[in-house]
Amino acid sequence: MNTGRKLLAQLAGAVCVAAACVLPSLAADKPCLDCHAALAQKKTVHAAVQMGCESCHAEIDASALPHKSTGKNPKGLVAEAPALCANCHEKKLFEGKVVHGPVAAGMCLGCHNPHASDYLGLLKTEPATLCLDCHSDIKKRPHVISGFSRSGHPLGDEKKEVQDPLRPGKKFYCAGCHEPHRSELAKLSRYGKDMASCQKCHNK
Repeated sequence: MNTGRKLLAQLAGAVCVAAACVLPSLAADKPCLDCHAALAQKKTVHAAVQMGCESCHAEIDASALPHKSTGKNPKGLVAEAPALCANCHEKKLFEGKVVHGPVAAGMCLGCHNPHASDYLGLLKTEPATLCLDCHSDIKKRPHVISGFSRSGHPLGDEKKEVQDPLRPGKKFYCAGCHEPHRSELAKLSRYGKDMASCQKCHNK
């Protein structure tokens, strides 16, 4: 091999070694949302995303593709739900005399998207649909006022959207009457027992 070819081969080898060292560090420095932009392209973006991905995904080797977790939790999370969620959301908001089953089981991600959502409260789907996916028996019979109406009380899954009379700016659905996380009252009631709850809206 002549001297020119030898030098060219050595130069090519040096470039390959440099690229192998530099490319992972560039990947590590690249903002997460350059590649994962779809995670934040919804109507509402979780404040945690705006605080920086590393606020939740601190234990991750971003230079490796696919990324590798450097800690004991999947996806490089600093903790798993619900402990992770409790780093920002006060635990007392999820404790009470009556706690919704998924909340008691720590299943925050069963209902909520951790990054962004097009639905109220970062929910995974339409609020009433989400409730009725688990509580499908509610649809099989008139709800609450079966003695007065054959169809029962609206559940919020009707085609016509109704605004919640007691929570301005929010669509009426199950959470109009029931707390979705916890309550001091039976059946996760938001306003009171039996007719006391009804009279919050039907007071005339």
